[in-house]
Amino acid sequence: MKRSRHVAEPRTEQIRIESVAAGGAGVGRLASGAVVFVPRSAPGELVEAAVSTASKPAQGRLLRVIEPSPERVAPPCPHLEACGGCDFMHLSARAQEAAHAGVVHAALAHALPGASLPEITIHGPTAALGYRTRARLFARADRRGVHVGYRAAGSHEVVPIEACLVLDRALAPLPADLRAVLAGARGEGDAAMARGRDGLPVVSLEWRGELPATTWAALDARVTRGSWAGARVILHGSSHPASFGDPRPVLAGADGAPLVIAAGGFAQPSDEGAARLARRVDELSRIDPPGAPRPRHVVELFAGSGTLSVLLSRDAASFTAVEVDPAAVAAARDNLGARGLPGRVIEADADAFALPANASVVVLDPPRAGAPGAARAIAAAGARVVVYVACDPSTLARDLAVLTRGRLAITHVETFELFPQTSHVEVVVRLARGR
Repeated sequence: MKRSRHVAEPRTEQIRIESVAAGGAGVGRLASGAVVFVPRSAPGELVEAAVSTASKPAQGRLLRVIEPSPERVAPPCPHLEACGGCDFMHLSARAQEAAHAGVVHAALAHALPGASLPEITIHGPTAALGYRTRARLFARADRRGVHVGYRAAGSHEVVPIEACLVLDRALAPLPADLRAVLAGARGEGDAAMARGRDGLPVVSLEWRGELPATTWAALDARVTRGSWAGARVILHGSSHPASFGDPRPVLAGADGAPLVIAAGGFAQPSDEGAARLARRVDELSRIDPPGAPRPRHVVELFAGSGTLSVLLSRDAASFTAVEVDPAAVAAARDNLGARGLPGRVIEADADAFALPANASVVVLDPPRAGAPGAARAIAAAGARVVVYVACDPSTLARDLAVLTRGRLAITHVETFELFPQTSHVEVVVRLARGR
C-alpha cells in the first residue's frame, strides 16, 4: 500500500528582509534560522508572507508589508502582479542599483574567498521606462482566442497585456498588432521584436502549431505598406524560415553608424544601453599595464553581430572575432565591411577556440551559461588584458575563479543598468596579467 507524502500547508510568518538574492527575491530568516525568499519585498522591510518549507530555501508569498522600506515605490504598471517581467518595479532606482551591486559582490566574494576586489562602479540606466528597443513576447492561440504578452512569474502561462511601459514607442503597438496577425492561428510561440530599418518594427516569430493564410497575408501587408520593416517566421519542423522585407534589427552603433543584427539574434535591450556598454568595454580594453604601450592584438569571443567589434577592431594590430551562429557571423562581417574596418570573423565555437599565440587583449561576452572552456584557455595563454562581459553573476564568478588562477588580477568591476525595473544586471570585469 502506497503512502501519500504529506506536504505541509504554507503558514503565515512575519519576516524581516535583510538583502536581495540573485533572481530578485528578498532574503529573510524564519525563527528557526532557516533562510526564506520573498519576491517583491525590499531590504529592511518587515513583511507578512505565506511560507512554504517544502523546498530549500523556503519560499514566501508576500501577503502584506507591515513596515515598508523607504526605497519602496508605487509601481506604475497595472500588469505587475501577474506578469513575471519587471520584478524590481517596486524598488527605487537607487535600491535597484544597490541590489544588483550586492548580488554581484556576493557572487564574486563567494567564488574568490580572500581576494581583494575593487569597489564596484555603477552605471545607471539611460531611462527608467520606454527604454526597450528589443524584447520578446509570448503568444498562445486556441478556440478562445489569441493571447499575447509575457510569462507569468515562475510559470509558462502567458499574461495578456495591452501595453508595456518599458517598450520603446516604435514597439509599443506590437502586442495588439500581433494579436490581430495571429487571429485564427492554433498553437503557441514567441516573437522577438526590435527596431529595424528606418526605426520601423521587425518581428521574428517562432511558432509551434498552425498559421492560417490570413496570418501570412497580414505579415506581407504590414511590410508592403511600410508599417513594419520586416518579419520572419520559423515554423516548428520547417527547415527554412519565411521572410518578408528585411527582418534584421538595426541599431545605432556605438560609433554612431547603423549596425545590423542577425534576425532573431542577440543584442542588448536598448540602443543607448548597448552603445554605452560597447564604449566602456573598448575603453577598458585599451588600458595598458604599466610600461610602454604595446601593439594590441585583439580577440573577441562570442562576438555576436559585432556590437563590440566595431570599436575593438579600430587601431588594432590584428583583430579576430569568433562567433558560432552563421547569421551573426554574416552580420558582423557586414558591419565591419561597411566601416572599412580590418579583421577576421571566424565561425566557430568560442568556448573551444584556440587562442592565437600573439593575442594580447581578449574580450568575451558569453551567454548566461558562461564560458568555462574559454576561461581555461585564456588563463593558460599570454593575453595581458581580459575584459569579460556577463549577464549572470554566478557563472561570471565561476569563470573568474579560473582566470585569476592564471596570474590575471581583477582591476575593475562595473555594473550596467541595462534592464531597469528587473533583477537582471550586466557586469563588466577587467583583468590584467601580473608579471
